[in-house]
Amino acid sequence: MTHLPLFHDAPAEAALSAPPPVLVLGTGTGEAPAFAPDVARLLDEAEVVAAPRRLLARFPGKRHIALACPLEPALRELEAARQEGRRCVVLADGDPLLYGIGTTLGKRAAFAAPGSLRILPGVSAMQTACARLRLPWHDLAVLSLHGRNDWLPLAHAALTRRPLCVYTDAANSPAAIARFLLERGADWFRMAVASRLNTTEESVREYDLPEAAEQNFPGGESVILLPRRDDGVAPGPRFGLDERALTLDKGLYTKAPIRAAALSLLALRPDDTLWDLGAGSGCLSLEAAALLPRGRVVALEREESRVSLIRENRRRIGIPHLDIVHGSAPDALDGLPDPDAVFIGGGLGGARNPNGRILPEAVAARLKPGGRMVAAAALLSTLNTLLDFARERGLRHSVMQIQAAESAPLAGSLTLKPLNPVFLIGIFPGDAPDRRLP
Repeated sequence: MTHLPLFHDAPAEAALSAPPPVLVLGTGTGEAPAFAPDVARLLDEAEVVAAPRRLLARFPGKRHIALACPLEPALRELEAARQEGRRCVVLADGDPLLYGIGTTLGKRAAFAAPGSLRILPGVSAMQTACARLRLPWHDLAVLSLHGRNDWLPLAHAALTRRPLCVYTDAANSPAAIARFLLERGADWFRMAVASRLNTTEESVREYDLPEAAEQNFPGGESVILLPRRDDGVAPGPRFGLDERALTLDKGLYTKAPIRAAALSLLALRPDDTLWDLGAGSGCLSLEAAALLPRGRVVALEREESRVSLIRENRRRIGIPHLDIVHGSAPDALDGLPDPDAVFIGGGLGGARNPNGRILPEAVAARLKPGGRMVAAAALLSTLNTLLDFARERGLRHSVMQIQAAESAPLAGSLTLKPLNPVFLIGIFPGDAPDRRLP
């Protein structure tokens, strides 16, 4: 018989001075879990049982601690009971270390000492759902949206195109997940929804994303996203956009040579956060997303019609980690996450435009250490304004002029039509001051 850790299994010398360990038992799935004989013996020895309310009635004669949100009062009561020398057992749905209470307890100072916390695993909802689907789960990514409001981990996981398990709640439902993926063009999945596992009301059903988006789910389901095996070119972010596949605002967008040079100056790392200010049709945001598989892109645009273009382009290309904000800089910057890099593609033009001085100042104040700012300027007045800003503050900076031409048909052959020359001004507030400046 496999030996299970008991309350008195600590070394004898430690047991004399330390309270007994808290045992965390994974109960698996289902309303009324059955316990093996050795586990039942541990529960018989316990004086205190912490568990979801539906399980507490099974343990009469013991002190009960109800595990319910908010958890903090229950956790403090559990810690106090242990310090009193009580034998405490915590019952955890599924597996305690898969987005479970075992992880929460392990991070608390009260359980930092070796032997203060002992965990017996259980079968998780994810494992049970995979068994129903006959899906090997050794390559499955797992994340939880239960009680959370940050969906960026879901966007990152979707980019990998691996099978993905998502724990949900009433607000972050399977339907909300389907809508999120469809709106952002990450429609390369089908969805399996598992609920009430190991009960008489168990359900495991597969949906296409548009079908799942229209369903009414009660909450608490486990979602398995399964990559589709479609033929053809896979959607998703890539460097080198086909502009013919985008919706553009009358040709007013950052052209490919400018994007390539700007992205080089921005020197993006895979987990950076990028602001694209004055995003226009979103071309630079869409292309930058390919360089940020673990990062985030925020496209800010003041014109509502262009915001609609960015949304449509995001859906067409499939960019789940691109956030779109309708607003004007610098006023709209307050609610954005601090950036590692910023591209200013619009809003600086004209000698009398106050943003020419205000916006770079606001951006420099928000950049993380080592941050980079790159601005595009078609006007000499904008170039001079940005150079004055950098010089006055002793910031390292650089200027690049891009002059390019694109082929066009002529007389049965090709000719070259020049694009408007553009200055790219790189300003690096996170670096040491430029000592070469007077």
